[in-house]
Amino acid sequence: MCESLSNSGELSLRWYGTVLPYFCARVYGRFLVLARAAWELCGSGGERVEADYAIGIMAKKQSFSFPILEIKDITSYLLADAGIVLEEQHLVKPTMEAVWPVYENLVVIVMGMTREELHQPAFHVMEKLRYPELHEEFVGNLATIPAIRKLMAVTGVHDFSMMDLFKPESKRTITNLSAIINLLKFKLGKEFASAPVLEKRDRTLALIEQTEERLAALNTEIEAIEADRRAQQPAVQLLETETKELHQEIQVLNKQHGAINTDIRALKQEGVAVADEISAEKFSLLQLKDEQERLKSQIVQSPQKLQRSLAEKKATLISTKASAEESQQLLNFWKDKLEAYSKAEKKLKKLLGMLDEIDKLWIKQKATIKEKKAFKAQVKSIEEEIESLDTELSQLKFQEKHWQDLMEKLEQQGPKKLQEAKRELNESKASCLPVLARIEERGAAILKAEEQVKEIREKLDVMHKKKDNTIARGEATVQKIMKEMLHRYRTLLELGPAELAAISAPSARQNGG
Repeated sequence: MCESLSNSGELSLRWYGTVLPYFCARVYGRFLVLARAAWELCGSGGERVEADYAIGIMAKKQSFSFPILEIKDITSYLLADAGIVLEEQHLVKPTMEAVWPVYENLVVIVMGMTREELHQPAFHVMEKLRYPELHEEFVGNLATIPAIRKLMAVTGVHDFSMMDLFKPESKRTITNLSAIINLLKFKLGKEFASAPVLEKRDRTLALIEQTEERLAALNTEIEAIEADRRAQQPAVQLLETETKELHQEIQVLNKQHGAINTDIRALKQEGVAVADEISAEKFSLLQLKDEQERLKSQIVQSPQKLQRSLAEKKATLISTKASAEESQQLLNFWKDKLEAYSKAEKKLKKLLGMLDEIDKLWIKQKATIKEKKAFKAQVKSIEEEIESLDTELSQLKFQEKHWQDLMEKLEQQGPKKLQEAKRELNESKASCLPVLARIEERGAAILKAEEQVKEIREKLDVMHKKKDNTIARGEATVQKIMKEMLHRYRTLLELGPAELAAISAPSARQNGG
């Protein structure tokens, strides 16, 4: 028995001397690692501490008052505004398992974060753990603590701590949730009030985007037309060269035409004279025949003399016929020459008509180039006007934001001053005129602040109207200019290629001829 006691004593000494310290060291070491990770996740680093300190300083500078709600009101508000189901018993006896998800859901709704961003762990901290896969869920939950602290600092609860999450109290939980619900209602009210302005802004931005798309499409059409013009520039230059050559050829032909007209007039006169001579010769021949017949009937001559006379007459007749045939050939020659000159004159008139058409087309081409330059200037003016409208819109947005911030400050200062005046009135009801005077001054200041708020709202309305008028005027101007540009470009697209084809077709036929 003594041996057993001694053995048990040795075992207990060995347990307390070696095993227990080793086990405690292992547990304490793991606790230190987790605590260090939680400390880094919750903002133990220099930057996080400085950021939290800055947030705390800003929050202390801005003090917000909010009503402490009843438990029923909290549960109903959470269900109606945030869609969060929370039972009343969880507010009477709150636990970490019931309260922590509510805070996380409110962070997601109020701060606009996703659940993945909220539970994003710090991977540089995970690497320090011995078995990080065992602590992944715990580290992810710890990552939500800075976001919850930031939300509570914004709501005006400056003494929020990790105990409100790990060991929550009923009174503290009700206060924290009341502050968050107050901020949520304020946020929803502002969103509802600014919804029309945001909708107008979206419409304006959409209109500006559509205008930019139309302007880009028009610039693309302009570039296409410019490319088409550059592609057709060689044909235009060729036509200009052919036109100059035709001008020179027409001048030469005009000179030839004048000389030919002079020759034709002389030939016509000579032909008329030859025809008169032929008619006179024919008439004299007929007279000679008649005279011969008459003489034959009156005079009886010797056969030799008669034959000699007949031979002379025959020779005269042959020479007369020869001269008549020669005159006829000469007349036919001049007729052929006159016909050739007439054909040349018709061809020359046709060339002159083509030259007139080319001149007209060249004049139209010059007018088109002038219109294109004017259109480029108009497009540049449109772009400058759009830039000025963008500048004016940005100025209006800046002024709108400035007036909204000023109105929010005045709205915040008004209730604050009213509460201070009521508190001073309750404290110093016993007497007296100085306090009443101060209350009147406070009331006057509140009225003045309300008047300032009213004036600012009126100015905001005027600014909204001015902005709407500017946007409407810009829309009308852009629509009008877009219609004019589309009409002009469609006219250019319809007339330009057809005129170039009409110019190139006659020149091709002429070169072929």
